[in-house]
Amino acid sequence: AGALRPAGGPGAGLESRTLRWVAGVAGIVLLIACANVTNLQLARSLRRRREFAMRRALGVRLGRLMRQSFTESLLLGLFGCAAGVVLAEWGGAVLRALLLPPGMATGVVTDWRTLTVALACALVAGIVTGVAPAILATRDELAPTLRAGARAGTYQRSALRTTLLVTQGALSVLLLIGAALFVRSLENVRSLRLGYDPEPVLIAHVNFRAREDSALRVAVLRSTLERARAIPGVEAAARANNRPFATNTELLYVPGVDSVQRLGRFVTQVVTPDYFSVVGTRLLRGRPLTEADDSRSERVMVASEAMASALWPGQDALGKCVRVGSEARPCTHVVGIAEDAAYYSLTEGPWLAYYVPVEQQGPHWGQNIVLRIGGGRATEAMERVRRELQRELPADVYVTVRGFDEYVAPQRRTWLLGATMFVAFGGLALLVAAVGLYGVIGYNVAQRMHELGIRIALGARAPHVVRLVVGQGVAFAAGGVAIGVALSLIVSAWVQPLLFRQSARDPVVYGMVAAAMVLVAVLASLFPSLRAVRADPNTALRTD
Repeated sequence: AGALRPAGGPGAGLESRTLRWVAGVAGIVLLIACANVTNLQLARSLRRRREFAMRRALGVRLGRLMRQSFTESLLLGLFGCAAGVVLAEWGGAVLRALLLPPGMATGVVTDWRTLTVALACALVAGIVTGVAPAILATRDELAPTLRAGARAGTYQRSALRTTLLVTQGALSVLLLIGAALFVRSLENVRSLRLGYDPEPVLIAHVNFRAREDSALRVAVLRSTLERARAIPGVEAAARANNRPFATNTELLYVPGVDSVQRLGRFVTQVVTPDYFSVVGTRLLRGRPLTEADDSRSERVMVASEAMASALWPGQDALGKCVRVGSEARPCTHVVGIAEDAAYYSLTEGPWLAYYVPVEQQGPHWGQNIVLRIGGGRATEAMERVRRELQRELPADVYVTVRGFDEYVAPQRRTWLLGATMFVAFGGLALLVAAVGLYGVIGYNVAQRMHELGIRIALGARAPHVVRLVVGQGVAFAAGGVAIGVALSLIVSAWVQPLLFRQSARDPVVYGMVAAAMVLVAVLASLFPSLRAVRADPNTALRTD
């Protein structure tokens, strides 16, 4: 998604910190996959114990058997690496289209450093997953193993396999809890009232190639505004000096308030009177700006509710005096109170903003034409609006049109990134854990066919057999849930700053993830248990 190093210095941003967590989550998924493959390799090695014993009896050295085990694991790792590179190339394009504006990021796997890291991870994973099967393949005593019949596969508990299985479950629970927390944070961000309606609004920025004189600039801006209002489908249009999250500030001086700037960052928005109706900002008290608020009238402003509360707590802000820019300037009186609007940051508050008329600040201000489009999304009308505005402009003036929502989307991207990647990795981890549990339970059932055959012959009913097998899977899942929840509680303090209005210890999230994990364990154990029930007990009893 982008380079971490430039954003990773002191005071790293929220997106940089989220990406670091995403990188860590990718490592956790790799650990889950390693644990899964190791467990399946262990089960496979147990099936091949007599084969290995026979080969050793025929003179094959232990080193050769260990090399074979490592070679098989390394081949799995390398094949996985190749598939992962292909998936990363495809998935990277999807992620860039989903998360980033065009042109912000380049290729994902074309960099030799990325391929080197992927290959190194594959080699390490191959070595790690081959250690335990290699040891198991060489430690059995030859004579007892060769004398054993088919009953050599009788079920044996393995602390290592149980540990690996529980570890998979615990790490999967950890990732699923993280995914759920980021999804809920994203929902909170999207449902947040921003103080304006970004979807139906376009912003056309008037660009002057040369330094025009002030009179010509004012004339172009005024004529462009009138042309914008005449475009079919445009409900209203206004001028504004600042685009969202690219704002100006000026020093403020308020009688009776020392050091106004210590209260926060006061964002200045220079607008024409229709601005509030165009962007959808509600006026709470007082009056809006009007055409009568020009250079000959008393200087006025509309303040945000947060600004009024910060400067005059417990008082009525209407009629209060604010000196903008210098203590020597005349008073600018507050004539209206507007709802709070996010012009500086979605998360950093309070949202301190005030609005002053273009004609009082300077008629050459306000190079942004803000248009409210009726019916449908505004982005669909961008090119049509650009052509209409450009048609009568002078040769050295041009307009660029973007959706208001395009300025808001990057502010939400951190939570979209976290939710997307955590859900993807969490879902992958859950799938891998389910496959691993299914494989291990299936292998255990195959080992226990003799025992299960005896149970059925002695009168055990199908529900009892199913409950026996499924209970084992649920026990593994319960252990994973307990450890995963404990790990989540431990790391919650570090995750909390990445969330938006969402507790990292939300009991609802923890409960939903725990229930989902147990349900997956039941489903993964159910199919092997049904296979055990359909087995013929006579065949199992005649095995020897």
